[in-house]
Amino acid sequence: MRYYIFILVLMFTQLLAYSQGGVNSPGLYDYTVSDCFLSENYSGVFKPDTVAPQNQMKGTRIWRTISLDNPQNKELLNTNKNCTEVGLLEIIKFGLLVKQLNAFGSDNFALAYKTRMSEKQVLNALTYNDTSVVLSFDADGKETRLQTKTTRYLMGDDIKSYLLLEDWVINNKSGELEKYIIGWAPLIYRASEDKTVPLFWLYFPEWKELLASFEAKNFYSHSRITFFDVFEKRYFISQINKESNVFDRSVKDSRKGRDINMENELIKEKLRNSESDLFQH
Repeated sequence: MRYYIFILVLMFTQLLAYSQGGVNSPGLYDYTVSDCFLSENYSGVFKPDTVAPQNQMKGTRIWRTISLDNPQNKELLNTNKNCTEVGLLEIIKFGLLVKQLNAFGSDNFALAYKTRMSEKQVLNALTYNDTSVVLSFDADGKETRLQTKTTRYLMGDDIKSYLLLEDWVINNKSGELEKYIIGWAPLIYRASEDKTVPLFWLYFPEWKELLASFEAKNFYSHSRITFFDVFEKRYFISQINKESNVFDRSVKDSRKGRDINMENELIKEKLRNSESDLFQH
């Protein structure tokens, strides 16, 4: 019982420190996330930015993975050096714990009223419970093993990749192909399931202003960019791993080995050609 009381006190202390602009763990980073927040860019008000159904001539939904195994993605999204290289997970924690933005248990935002996570669920998702065995010896050389439990916030290195949910639609007024990010999710490895799963889902239109309130590293020029620009202009390197289909299958479910990359390129080519194909006779 004392252990659980201690954990609750520790989690509350961490949350209080974070809300006051402190670093997740003392000495972990050389910057404070709240000091990097450009408050003048943030109003806390948002509205969905998608094409009305009656204006959609044609469209498809895709899921895109941004792997942090890629060096450029890792440097862009998980560096944590200073205010121009804030880790994306730290921005997510700032948004959830300080700005009280929402997280959801599913990428079906039509059911957001059912899948919206409570503050307790969010806090549980962001904390990591680790058990380790410490080996020690007494004066007589007798070996003893002590099991220790630690609780901490998830850190950038715990995130394996990010998953984007996008709608690619052709606007029947302009005749142009338009791309909208609907949601995004950090992916973690869950040992109990032996696979990588979404930690939770975030509704992108709700997070746009917050992402625009943090500077990001620009690999392509000396111009100042924000994390909103990173997503909106696709400055990351990614791979499409699923296109909407009647069987709800991902690329990996239907292809193996090199065929996965080939299928990925075929989906990209089909999406690029969908606009011009409408005007061919």
